Amino acid sequence: MMTNKLFINAVAIVVTALCFYSCTEKTSTETTNSDSASGFQVAIDHYAINVADLDESVAFYQEVFGLKEIKDGTEEPHIRWFRLGTSQELHIIEVDSIDKKIPKGVHIALAVGDFDRFRESIEKRNLNYYDWPGSASQISTRPDKVRQLYFQDPDGYWVEVNDGKQFNH
Repeated sequence: MMTNKLFINAVAIVVTALCFYSCTEKTSTETTNSDSASGFQVAIDHYAINVADLDESVAFYQEVFGLKEIKDGTEEPHIRWFRLGTSQELHIIEVDSIDKKIPKGVHIALAVGDFDRFRESIEKRNLNYYDWPGSASQISTRPDKVRQLYFQDPDGYWVEVNDGKQFNH
């Protein structure tokens, strides 16, 4: 169980970084961080989720976000890869069992160019969404004016959708 908590904390760090680097076009200087102390360049490569039903999850992410499937470098039948933005990826991996309860603070955040149209599209799908405090069918507006909403995918992963700075600020 401790390993699971450590994994969730590590994912939280990666997901926080994804918040403003997913689904947008960036230049190489915008997607990498050169730490002069270490000399390493760091960039988000992919976000991976374990799912119970690969086909159901693939359909969900394709229908809700219109993600484009790309070649799976592993060539494993239980794994599918999708493009996020110009260089990041979402890896969906089917596993035999999933033992998790994921808090909303651990989420993938995706920015969209037309937040209102996206909200309308999920309402038409009858997809329940929430603001940060948890009120149904409400959105949050952060102090920096970024609007956001949250929903869960078929496996319980939280997804934040916002009108991030890369599009509107």
